[in-house]
Amino acid sequence: MNKTEATFLAILKDALHPAATTNGERPVSDLADDDWAAVFEVARAQNLFPLVYDAAMGYPAFAEFEQAHPRYFTAATASVTTQMQKTEAFLSLYRAFLNAGLAPITIKGLICRTLYGQRADFRPSGDEDILIEKKDYEKAVGVLTACEYQCVEEPDKALDVAQEATFCRENLTIELHLNPFGTESAIQETMNDWFRDVFQSDETVTVHNVPVRTLPPTDHFLFLTFHAFRHFIASGCGIRLMLDILLFAEKYGERIDWAYVDKGLADVGASGFLADLVAIGNFYLGFDLPPYGDPVCPKALLDDMCHKGTFGNSTNQDRMVGRMLTGTIQNKKADDGVQNNRLAVYFRTLFPTWKTWISLKPYLKDKPWMVFPEWFWRAGRHLRGETAVGNLKSLNQGYQAAAERMKLLKKYGVL
Repeated sequence: MNKTEATFLAILKDALHPAATTNGERPVSDLADDDWAAVFEVARAQNLFPLVYDAAMGYPAFAEFEQAHPRYFTAATASVTTQMQKTEAFLSLYRAFLNAGLAPITIKGLICRTLYGQRADFRPSGDEDILIEKKDYEKAVGVLTACEYQCVEEPDKALDVAQEATFCRENLTIELHLNPFGTESAIQETMNDWFRDVFQSDETVTVHNVPVRTLPPTDHFLFLTFHAFRHFIASGCGIRLMLDILLFAEKYGERIDWAYVDKGLADVGASGFLADLVAIGNFYLGFDLPPYGDPVCPKALLDDMCHKGTFGNSTNQDRMVGRMLTGTIQNKKADDGVQNNRLAVYFRTLFPTWKTWISLKPYLKDKPWMVFPEWFWRAGRHLRGETAVGNLKSLNQGYQAAAERMKLLKKYGVL
């Protein structure tokens, strides 16, 4: 963690838990313009720019920078305004679901924003996620279509393997989840298994006078942790995902069945991951949560989160590393002689496993022979440099980055 990232965390701590700041003093006093700009670049990468900008406005050292660079104020205001519009658009859609006799389970975005109190819309959401039973899929699509949402990613009716269907209208994207964690690996399928029976939930939160159905605290906390862990073992997860988890525990900790959480995390190997998140939050961000188990390597995890951005997939190399790690986890062939597996990793990156193909192209489940033209099409894209692989040099660079992340994943027992 470098000085800029440490400053970013200090401002974030002051925004979330000002009383935890030593002697009540502001942690930032002498940042130059270049320093502020660097902090905001980190905040953008972590998708927390509006929150950090709003907190920075309380620092005397920020006044000159704000006056000289008004574009940051404009960007922060635009982000908050857009998020407010997205929230209202989602609530309008949810009313339509209720009027149609459906009450989809809302997860992540809207529910997590409520954890930020008056700064709810300072926590941006790229989309809104709802979870439905497969039997309600056609009816839910009918509501979305009636509300003029366009389907941009159709799961080809293979609802038993598709992760979600994606619908868009103006500036709001809706992900209609069927198998919320995907079906590419055994870990993801195990995660899905823990949420097969959540549709009996009658937990609701009221947002702007709209009753929104969601998961009970125990299930939602487990969902958020699984979600972050899934991103972590693929490409990486960022600070915002950690904040969602820790703020949720802070608000709902007394209602969470921790014994049930223990079993779920142990089942997917994420116990040490949560232990480290809690340790990071308590030490760097002013949380006062009970320790969770024994930390594994919180400093290494924090460095990884600082460097990976929100989902660890912002660059072509990040996406390539994610594919390499996904293939390696699927095959569970990584060991101390990782160099000996280089060709196998390359092959899995260029040509996915059958399980991955099914997840990427659900129609192949009914037409398996079509995998051959898909392979040729994919090979052509690789040769033309149209994929994240690009060329042999970038493939080698991606492998080196993947090998480093493999070392971290081994510490958590994923590999």
